Amino acid sequence: MELSKRLEMVAGLVTQERIADIGTDHGYVPIYLYQKGRIKKAYACDVRKGPLEKCRKNIALYGAEDVIETRLGSGLTPLRAGEAETAIMAGMGGMLIIHILQDSPEVAASLAELVLSPQRDFAEVRKYLHEIGFAIKEEHTIKEDRKPYVLMRCEREAEQYEREIEYLYGKRLLEKKDPILKEVLLHEEGKYSRLLENLKKNPTENAQKRLPEVERKLALMREALECL
Repeated sequence: MELSKRLEMVAGLVTQERIADIGTDHGYVPIYLYQKGRIKKAYACDVRKGPLEKCRKNIALYGAEDVIETRLGSGLTPLRAGEAETAIMAGMGGMLIIHILQDSPEVAASLAELVLSPQRDFAEVRKYLHEIGFAIKEEHTIKEDRKPYVLMRCEREAEQYEREIEYLYGKRLLEKKDPILKEVLLHEEGKYSRLLENLKKNPTENAQKRLPEVERKLALMREALECL
């Protein structure tokens, strides 16, 4: 089973042997982990019947029926508490990841590990993980088709960040001076700098109301860039 570099990195973050792949699509990640001999049980979950049927065919093609089981349903709802140690949620919005965890609190509480790749709302995800007792042990970035992605591996452990930039941009990424984060932040800093100059030249009430928030965001970006 050939995976994209991003999905290979997602799979590489898994440390437990009983996993649930949420929004599994065609089941590539659990099949890959099965081929590598790294899992004993997997639940390939998807809310859509079409992709799940293709997933079943792929599981049969690779002879993984004894290890990988398909489940139809939304988020973690197809699972019972304790069935999986790791839940994988990749390629979906951050707020959707939060809602999935909120909608199945008993299953979420039984998980030892989360492997996540939210597409947006990273700060909200990091804050919520801390609220429900997960620590972000690893955080990485990767570029695929010129688009940057963030990947996280979380374990059941108490953790809190002290600075807002650590929630906004990722404490682990700041600590290791992540080059992709730096590239993204430099681009955003340039964009917000130009916006700030335009707002300062604009005397309208709406422009003046936006000024403080733009200045605040710019200050946080620059604080983060100093770490990189």
